[in-house]
Formats: sequence, C-alpha cells, structure tokens
Amino acid sequence: MTNSDMSDVTPPKRWRRVVRSISRIILWPLLLPWRFVRWLGRQARQYAGEQWASRRAWLKWQGRRGYVQLRIWRARLRLWLRWRKPPSGAYVASATVEPTFAQRRLPLLTATALVSVLILAGAGWIVIDRNNRLAAETAALAALPAATLTPSPVPTITQTPTVTPTPSPTFTPTPATVFLTPWPTPDPLIGGGSIVFAMNQAGNHDIYALSIGQDEPVRLTDHPAIERDPAWRPDGREIAFVSRRSGSWDLYVLDMPTGEIQQLTDSPEFEGAPRWSPDGQWLVYEGYRGGNLDIYIMRRDGSEAPIRLTEHPAADFSPVWSPDGRQIAFTSWRAGNQDIFVLSLDNLRDELAVNLTGTVDRHEDHAAYHPNGLFLAYTESGRGLDLIIAQPLVGYRPDGEPITIGQGRDPAWSPNGDNLAYGHTLADANYLIASSIDAWAIAPQTYSGFGEITNPSWSGVTLAPRPVGFLADVARSEIAPLFTETISNTGQTDPPFLLMSVDVETSLPYFSDRVEQSFMALRGRLIREAGWDPLGSLAQAFEPIDAQPEPNESIRSWHKAGRAFDLPYEEILTFNPNIEVVRELVNGETYWRVYYRAAVQDGSMGEPLRQLPWDFRARFGDDPQYYDQGGRLKESIPEGYYVDFTAVAADYGWHRVPAGDNWRTFFPAVRFWQYEKRDDLTWVAAMREIYAEAEVVDRFGE
Repeated sequence: MTNSDMSDVTPPKRWRRVVRSISRIILWPLLLPWRFVRWLGRQARQYAGEQWASRRAWLKWQGRRGYVQLRIWRARLRLWLRWRKPPSGAYVASATVEPTFAQRRLPLLTATALVSVLILAGAGWIVIDRNNRLAAETAALAALPAATLTPSPVPTITQTPTVTPTPSPTFTPTPATVFLTPWPTPDPLIGGGSIVFAMNQAGNHDIYALSIGQDEPVRLTDHPAIERDPAWRPDGREIAFVSRRSGSWDLYVLDMPTGEIQQLTDSPEFEGAPRWSPDGQWLVYEGYRGGNLDIYIMRRDGSEAPIRLTEHPAADFSPVWSPDGRQIAFTSWRAGNQDIFVLSLDNLRDELAVNLTGTVDRHEDHAAYHPNGLFLAYTESGRGLDLIIAQPLVGYRPDGEPITIGQGRDPAWSPNGDNLAYGHTLADANYLIASSIDAWAIAPQTYSGFGEITNPSWSGVTLAPRPVGFLADVARSEIAPLFTETISNTGQTDPPFLLMSVDVETSLPYFSDRVEQSFMALRGRLIREAGWDPLGSLAQAFEPIDAQPEPNESIRSWHKAGRAFDLPYEEILTFNPNIEVVRELVNGETYWRVYYRAAVQDGSMGEPLRQLPWDFRARFGDDPQYYDQGGRLKESIPEGYYVDFTAVAADYGWHRVPAGDNWRTFFPAVRFWQYEKRDDLTWVAAMREIYAEAEVVDRFGE
C-alpha cells in the first residue's frame, strides 16, 4: 500500500476515536444509574442467599409450628361445627355462684389504692429505719453465741456413728396427757416416742400425733383453717406449726400439757416451716417479704424482733437447725437448681453459704440433721421417684458420697438417731412409715390413710393411749364434709342418673349428676381463696358420645361420661398470665401442678411459689431447640401469692391426668388443663350412669 493510500485511511480512524471519546463523555452520566441498579441487584441476591442459608432451620421450625397451629385450629373448627344441642335427658339446673372478689370489694380496692399512694410518700423514712434495724439485728446476732445457744461438741467421727439415747425431758407434764416413759415396742423401733405430722382428711388440714406402738393417730388441732408444718420442741413440751386461722400465714405454738395455743407472729406476709433450735429458745422459719422468700430466726418468747439471715434474690426455704446450734441448713434456688445449702451463724453472709448437694438434674429439699450431726437426710426428686438420701458429714460439710436409704419424702430422725420416719404415697394411698436405717427392707408401716401426710417430726415423749383433756375434746369434734353430692333422679332407671347443666362459659356445660355439685363447690372455694373465678370459663366440659377423638387420644374420654373438664389453656401463652404450671415427674410420667395467681397480693390469699414454672411460650420463640423440648424452665420464680389449684381440686375428688409421651412436640398432648373425677369407676360403668346400657354396649362393648 502506498503513502497516498495510508493518507486516505488514517483520518477516518482518528475521527472514530474522537467520536467514541466524545460519546463516552456525553453518555456516561446517562448510563451511571443503570450500572448502580445492576450493582444493587447483585448485592441483594448475595444478601438473600446468605439469609436463606442462615435461617433455613428457623424457617423449617416455623413451618412445623404453623402445622401444629393449623391442627389446633382445625380441631377447634370441628368442635364448633359439631352438635351443640343439649344431650337427650339433660336436666338444665341453674347454679348460683357468689360474685367475684372484685365485684364485692371494688370500693375497698379503690380506697386501698389511695392509701398506697400515701404510703409511698414515706418510703425514704422506711429506708432509714431499715438501716437502723439492720444495725440492731447485727448487734443481736453478734451476741447470739454467748447469750442463747450453747454449742455441743462435735462427736468423734467414725465409720458407723455411735448413738447416745436422748435424755428424758426435765419438765413434768400433766400425766393425763403426756407420758415421758418411752413406749415399749419391738425392734427396729426401739426408740419409742411420738411422731407429729400434718394430714389432709376430706379437705381439712390438721396436726396429728402418733405414738410408736399405737394403731391410730391423735388429732391435735380442729380449726377449719389450714394447719401444717408441725415441729416438736426438743424437750417435747411444745409443738410449733403454721396456720391461717388469723386470715394469713402465721406461726403458732401448741403447749401439749395444757392444750393452749399461742400465736407467735402477726403479720399479713407469709411465714411457714418453723423448726426449733437445740436449746428450744429460738425458731428458724421461712418468710416472704418484698417479693422474696428468705430465712429468719426469732426468739420463742418474742422478746426480740425477727432476724433475717438470707437476702439472696433466689427463693430460700425449708430451714433446719444443726445439733450444735451454729449452722442453718435450707433449700435454695440460688445456684440455678434446687439444692440444700448450709449457712454458719458465726459468719453470716449469703455468699459464704455452702452448697451441700450441687446436683444439676435433681432437686433436694426437706433437710434433717442426725442427732449427732454426722448425717444429713433429705428428699431427692427429679427422676420420677422421691428418695430419702443420707449425706455423711464432717464438720457439717460433705464427706463421701450420698447414700440412698429408700423411697419416700420428708425424712425425720428418731431421738436416738437409729430410725427415720417419712411420708410415702403409693397408688393414691398415703403412708407414714418408720424404719430402722440398718434394716430398711423390713420397715414396719406405722399408719396409712387416704389423706396426704407431710412434715413428720419425732420426739421422745409418748402420748397417752387414750385421748384425755383437750385431746379428748378435739377427738370428739367432727370433720365437716366440704360438699354433699345430692342426686336429682326423676325415677328413671336406665340410665340411672341425669346430666346437669352448670353456669359456666363453654360449648356444652354439662356434668353427670354424680359430680356436678363437687364441681360447683370447688368453683366457690376457688373464688374465695383466689379472689376471682378461674372456673367461670372452661375450654371443654361435656363431649357427645359419638365425638371422634383427636390424634393419639383414646375414644374413651371421661368428658363423654360427664366427669371431666378442661381449663382455658390459652392464657398460659400470654406475657403476664394469671396461671403458672410446674412440671412434676411421678413414677416416670409427666404431671403438671397448676397455680392461679391470687387477686389480692397482701398475703391473705395463696402463698409464694417455691418451684420454677414451665415456660410453654419458649416453644414458639426464635430458638428451635425449645420446640423439641416442649419449652423450658422459666429463668426465675414469679413473685406474688398463688393458689395451688391442683391440691384444692384434689380435695373435691378432681385429679389431674398425665401428659402424653409426645407432649414436647405435640402441644395437645400436654394436658395440664384436664381434670377428671373417676370415683374408682371404670369408664364403661361411668358411661352407664348417664347412657342406656344397650347404647354403651353397642358402641363400646362390655
């Protein structure tokens, strides 16, 4: 190619470069937004991929949760679409329920609120006064060792402790009431003496005493209010206990020779579980102040104000005094689990309390010192059984592995330390058993009854074989029934009983005529004790005979027999529920204890909780592990006063049912809300009470 040819080609190339440069300068600002949009799209795709990878498990759990909720709502829709007419033969009877506490006491509550505002104005003065009292208590406690308690020397430590019989008391009681000569009994209960305990008979909670060798216990109190937590004074002259006879929980002392009862405390707050010091001059007990359950001590004669021993925010309860008078053992949640701690009176600081048990998967309670201080017996729960454990001690500190004694609860040592008394429940029957620790397998049965037996305490004194004096008066007083179940039969024989309508909010408010008055009596008592009406609305009561069961449920539902009801369970999932549920293991099965919050929180209703409730809301939270576990324990015990619904319902024959094996992943199987009244009937026999026999046989067989 020639130079002339090159001259013809080059100018156009330069022109194109110039045009391209000019176009880029002009068009770049116009293309910038589009490039920015493409960059944002890449960033969004990258972020979405990362989020999907990190939350895949959470989205999967949300899908499972939605499936469960869909099943629940589908079941509710099926129930709503079912037959709503009263069953054939149903007799509609109105049930009158007394007005709620709020309706009766609204003016009083308003005045109380105004007074509370005035009380808050003096909060500053209260703080100053409290500091002065703490200084006075510290000075009193410093003088405690020399002034009141005489320490006893620690016995020589051997592999098998040497036991010295307890000397006879020095006082002379009324011969007609108390004998100080040990009751002659065969081995292994050679120690004799008497065991005092609390027992619930037909809903009446009283104090009883049983002398070793006698067949029947002697009733010591007959007040209609609850009386429990008895404890013998070391010399056997007095019995300390707690009662609600004054309207709130207070400490009392019963003088055995005379029958005189003296009230030791008089405050609206809760006080309970008294135990004596070795010299009988002091009492240690649990008290609820400012939303916290702590340990206190007070003089028997009331000459000084009570002294607070613990201030930890966790619950401290069930105290007991050591034989040397210088240690207090108690139960506490301060380590995140229910363990037994020991606090020295010579160095009284919460942080110095020693954890004697320190378990993670088990709970310990109701400690009892051996008379020579070389063993500490207590109740261990958490594995489906209540066990009596004995921990060897040296200097009141653990020495060796705990020893499992046997199955039972609330241990109490005999005065000579050779035997243990304890409570035991088997197949709905309650037992008070005393046994030699060297021959547990041949433990003799001391007493059996249908009422719950708790808090035994063993003394060396023996009661008269036949009640005399004030004991005879108490024995003659009758235990009034909580209710009377009358029958409204119209003469029909097949079926023999009717269905009765009750005034509650539910789809089919019917109960069998054999149980409807016990339900209404239970409802009235809850209104009185809780201050509101927990049973005014039910999730379910009666169920038609042709109703189909939910998955994993039996067709033989006690709702069909008119002998069951379901509490409203939705409230447990709210942020501030009026209901708390505690999980309990009984013979390997999960049961639930239900507590209702009292409407008035001044100590006149209910009592403080001692167990961590179960948090069902956690299963619907952001952590998938709690879904598989069915929830978790709450982080702390809720403050306030609660009514033990499960215990109150049992007084009227209504009992809880165990949860299903799949309750952790299938919420309907939790069943903490279901209560039944079977009265030792089979399901078919209960159905024949309200349905014709031919209809029951045709549907379900014999």
